[in-house]
Amino acid sequence: MDIEELAGMEMGTLLERYKKVRNDLSLLGFSEYETRAYIALVALQASDAETVAMTAQVPRTSMYKVLDGLVKKGYVSIAQGRPRQYAAEPPLVLKERMFSRLGETFDDLESVHGILREKGMPQVIYTVTGRDRVLNKIGELIAAANGRIMLSTSNATDLMAALEKKLNDARNRGVEISAIISPGQRFVRGVKVVRRTGMIATDMVVDGRNALIAGASLEACGFTDNAVLAQHLEGFLAMMMQS
Repeated sequence: MDIEELAGMEMGTLLERYKKVRNDLSLLGFSEYETRAYIALVALQASDAETVAMTAQVPRTSMYKVLDGLVKKGYVSIAQGRPRQYAAEPPLVLKERMFSRLGETFDDLESVHGILREKGMPQVIYTVTGRDRVLNKIGELIAAANGRIMLSTSNATDLMAALEKKLNDARNRGVEISAIISPGQRFVRGVKVVRRTGMIATDMVVDGRNALIAGASLEACGFTDNAVLAQHLEGFLAMMMQS
């Protein structure tokens, strides 16, 4: 019996939560097999590699390497015995560790920002002004997407009017699109949409490498191709979608 069957035995919504967690853990650097193994261990509490492999639907020949990788990262612990037993670090412990690491990263980023400002180093964020140029830039990023687009906007109506075809083309070529938009606004069909009130801007991250932040009017935006900054914004958008 695999993890999806276990989830289905509890309640219908649990299976959907499992699938969502599986997708979200990939944003934290978990590989597909690591994600499956960790979630299986959360369900099993403690188990041997063969049982984890069967539950996670991961080849047994790969499971020891996967579990060893999770142990090195601190996500899984080992209890000595025969057969060797593995246990997942409690999700709340993992959550605290992730938030602590994220806080340290932002502190480091702020220090780097201060140093570059003092030294007068070139900026890594470029400004685009003019509504048409901003929409063109957003369209360029959508057209260049290969893997995923995360978007948060207070102005889905105008984006759809100008860029619906490009968004549909991206979806049709397999790009994973996630969007946070205001209630009552229309968006591309067949993509993940979360609706929230109080949206005041447009933020977008493409493939974890390119990021754009625009004002509500779309008259100006900041753009960066710095992957570090893009991934920080992507992590923030992911937390908005989960909260």
